[in-house]
Amino acid sequence: MTDRRFSRGLYLVVVSVLLLSACSSSEEPPFPARVNVGSAPSSPGWGFRDPTGARSGFDHDLTEWLGSELNFDPIEVDVVTENRERDLKNNTVSLVIANYSITDYRLEQVEIVGPYMVGHQGFMMLNENASFYDSIGKLAGKTVCATSGSTSADQLKHSLGVKVTIVEKKVYEECRLALHAGDVDVVSTDQLILYGMAKADLGVTIPPSLVFGKEERYGIGLPLGDKARCELIKAKLKEFLVGDLWKNLFESNLGDVVKRYNKDALFDVHKPKPDSLRECRSAPSTTK
Repeated sequence: MTDRRFSRGLYLVVVSVLLLSACSSSEEPPFPARVNVGSAPSSPGWGFRDPTGARSGFDHDLTEWLGSELNFDPIEVDVVTENRERDLKNNTVSLVIANYSITDYRLEQVEIVGPYMVGHQGFMMLNENASFYDSIGKLAGKTVCATSGSTSADQLKHSLGVKVTIVEKKVYEECRLALHAGDVDVVSTDQLILYGMAKADLGVTIPPSLVFGKEERYGIGLPLGDKARCELIKAKLKEFLVGDLWKNLFESNLGDVVKRYNKDALFDVHKPKPDSLRECRSAPSTTK
């Protein structure tokens, strides 16, 4: 009788161990093997897709690094500024890494991990007109191009201090082309984005001191309430900011053009402190 009870007890223990082992081995990884990442298609130095489909830029390199660190294959999907929240909410993309500024309005709709980059809004004009624009006041009455749904367009409307006519385009490249066509007087967006646009355009000038508005802080967007993934990304961004990779990516993607306009530029002024990363949030409560 004792042997039979012992055998039955041993059997139950073995079964329990096997079940626990099966449960442990069947736990899903934090990210699937392939992850759709919203990327800018026409922002040189940040997120750029050439005619062959090859991508380049700081945000592209960050995307590739993050995928290798978190064991997923990033599938970069073109997103335009005004659709980024929508694309996250309807699961067209799982992440957005595309000069995504952290704002209160966006944080009501999605989560944004960061910042991993900081800067201010600036202006780009044709070389022959550069000497005229020595102050914000010289912009009064001018036609300024910005992208639809961007913080840049909003700041032009509310923070510039002089009245301008704003022309909104879907992507930055359309603004650059409008500048050369004479359809607009200047282009305005984050100065860091303008530097990227000028990488292959020697016909434009970006005055380093002609900036305005609040500090722009770039982060990585993901669905609101996805706290577990947010924490993983935050930990990786902290590593990214502590090590040498941030500086290496900045120098390789933007260093030459930043130095073109400001030979004394210090790249680290755009690098946030690791302890400035935002806290991840839980899913909002549905109870009232």
